[in-house]
Amino acid sequence: MEALYPKKKASHFMKPSGLACGALAAALAMSGTALAQAQPASGDIMIRSSVPGATPSAQPGPNTPVPKWAEQSWKVFLDMKAKANGGTKRDANSMPDWSGLWTRDPAGGFVWDADLVREARGLGPGPAKAILDHCWSGDKATFPCPGYLNGALSEEYAQRYRQKLVAVTHDVEWDPLSDCMPPGFPRGALLNPFGRELIVTPNQTWMTSQTLNDIRRIYTDGRGHMPEDAAAPLWNGESVGFWDGDTLVVHTMYVRAHMEMQRLQPDLSDQASFIERIRMTGPDTIEVQATIYDPIALREPWPTTIKFVRMTEPRVRVNMYSCDPNVYQTAEGATDLIIPGQTVTIQREYRDPEAEVAVEKVIEYGGKVLRGEIKPKTAQAGQ
Repeated sequence: MEALYPKKKASHFMKPSGLACGALAAALAMSGTALAQAQPASGDIMIRSSVPGATPSAQPGPNTPVPKWAEQSWKVFLDMKAKANGGTKRDANSMPDWSGLWTRDPAGGFVWDADLVREARGLGPGPAKAILDHCWSGDKATFPCPGYLNGALSEEYAQRYRQKLVAVTHDVEWDPLSDCMPPGFPRGALLNPFGRELIVTPNQTWMTSQTLNDIRRIYTDGRGHMPEDAAAPLWNGESVGFWDGDTLVVHTMYVRAHMEMQRLQPDLSDQASFIERIRMTGPDTIEVQATIYDPIALREPWPTTIKFVRMTEPRVRVNMYSCDPNVYQTAEGATDLIIPGQTVTIQREYRDPEAEVAVEKVIEYGGKVLRGEIKPKTAQAGQ
C-alpha cells in the first residue's frame, strides 16, 4: 500500500503572531485622519468616488506581480484581457441586466463537472463507494476518472480524496455549513443549489447567496491582486476582473487551504487559482466557463462549464440560510444532530482558524480504515 497522506503542510501564508495581532489592533484604533495620511505603495492606483471631495483609496495596480504559483492562470487572464483590448468600459447605464434570482441548474448536479454519471453526483456512502470502485484499482488511482471525476488529481490529493471517501462509506462525513462555517470558494459561488443574486455595477460585481448570507466581491475598477506579503487566505478568495463585451472575466486566488468543493468532491490547496468567464446565454440562463489551476492538488488545469437558471417560483426571494445550533461534529469527524429530548456532552478543543481541522479529522479517519486500525463496515474498493 502506498504511503497514506502525511500531516498537513504549513500554509504559504504568513500566520500573524500575537505581537502582530496586537499591532493590528493598535492600527485599527488609530483615527481615520491618521490612516488617511498613509502613503500609497509604488504602483498603486487611486480608486475615486464620484462624491466631490471624497478621499480616494489606494489599491494595488494592475501590474502588481502575483506569486509564482499563480503565474500560469494570471498569464491566461492577461492574455484574455489583451484580446479584449484592455476590457470594455462600462458605466451604470450600460451594465448587463443580471437581475433576479438564480440557482445552479440541477440537471448537472452540484459538483464541479457537469457530465458525471448520476451515482457520482449523489451524497452518502453509496456514491462514495461507487467513486472508489471506479477510480482506484488496488492502491493505484486513475485521474481523470471519466464519468466520476474529470480532475487530474496529484498523487497527494488523490490519496486525500481516497481517505475522505472511505470515511464517508463509514458514515463519517462532515459539511462546513453544518458547523456554521462559510461554504468557501468555489462551492458557495458556483456549486451550491441555493438562491443567489448577481449584482453588477461598473466597479464591482457581487455574487450573493442565501447560504450564511455569503457575499463574493469581484472588483472591476482596474485594480490588481494584493501582493503576496500583504495578502491573507479568504473564504471566497480575492477576485479581480474586466468586461469583455457582455462577458465578465474573473481571476481569483488567495483562497483558504483545503476548501471542500462539495461533500463528495476533493479539496484544493491554498495555491489554487481560478479563471471564470460569466455571461448570459439566454433570458433565463447564465453560463460560467471556469478553470481551476492548482500546482499542488492538480497535474493540469481542470476546466468545466456551469449553468445557472432563473428561479421563477411565485414570490421567491433570497432567504437567510443559517446553521442549526443542534448540529455538532463527532470525535470521528462526522456531522451529527441532537434530536428533541436527547442530551449530548460535547468536548471541544481550540481550533486553529487557519486550519480546516474538521476536514482533516474525516481524512484521518479514512486513513485509519485503510491501515486496518478501524474495522471496515463493508468491503472497500481499493484496499
